[in-house]
Amino acid sequence: MNNRSKVFEIAEAYLLEAFTDYDAVPILIAHEKYNLAVYHAQQAVEKLLKACLAAEGAIGIYKHEVFRHFKEVFSTKIDAQTMNSIEENVIELEEEWALSRYPDWEVEPIWIPSRGYTKQNAEERRNNMNIVFEILTKFLRDNYKLKKKKE
Repeated sequence: MNNRSKVFEIAEAYLLEAFTDYDAVPILIAHEKYNLAVYHAQQAVEKLLKACLAAEGAIGIYKHEVFRHFKEVFSTKIDAQTMNSIEENVIELEEEWALSRYPDWEVEPIWIPSRGYTKQNAEERRNNMNIVFEILTKFLRDNYKLKKKKE
C-alpha cells in the first residue's frame, strides 16, 4: 500500500466514524440523553475535520480541538465566507468536548452534564453539526471523491 492510498484509507475511516457519531445524535435526543447528544455532535464534527485533514495528508492529530490546524491547512482551499461559517459552528462544538461529559465541581452548584443540558442545547449543537456536515461532506466529495460508503 502506498502512502497516498493509506492516507485515503485513514480519511475514509475517520469519515465512517464521523457518521457513526452523527447518526447517534437524533437517537440520543429522542431518548432525552441531551449531554450525550451534544458530546456525539462534537465528536462527529471533530472526526469529520480529521477526515478532511487526513485526505489532505495532514494526519496524526490526537487532540479534541483541531479547528485551528484545519483552518491553517485549508485556508487557501476553502473560501473565507465558507470557512467563517464552518468556524462559527465548530467553535461552539469544540467547547463542549469536556463539559458534556464531566462534572465540574469548581462551580456552585456542581455542574452535572446529564442534568445540565436541555433539549434546546442538544438541538442547537445538532444544528451546528448539520451545517458543518453539509459543507464538509460536499467538500470531501468534490475535492477528494470521498463520501460515506453504503452499508
